[in-house]
Amino acid sequence: MPEADTVAALAPLFAGPGAAVLVLMAVLAGLYAIVVKYAIPLVAALGKRHLDQIDALISVQRAESAAITKTLTSIDRRLAKLEDLSERLQVNPGAPSPDRLT
Repeated sequence: MPEADTVAALAPLFAGPGAAVLVLMAVLAGLYAIVVKYAIPLVAALGKRHLDQIDALISVQRAESAAITKTLTSIDRRLAKLEDLSERLQVNPGAPSPDRLT
């Protein structure tokens, strides 16, 4: 019965700490493959989508800022014209208007 002796000699190798190390290495290799194949591309795609959303928000904010600046510049020019007209029409330039004296 040399087969029984061979099985008895190999049994500790399959059930001992060496086998646990081999199983652990196989599990870690599988986890590494899953992370590299699925998790990293998923995180990269989510990151790219997030950065694209931020770029879109920045472009909208720049357009709004330009429109606000243009509007404020126009209001400032119109106000300057009104102040100039008001100064020219007053009898006593620089004095408060009569309706503000009370």
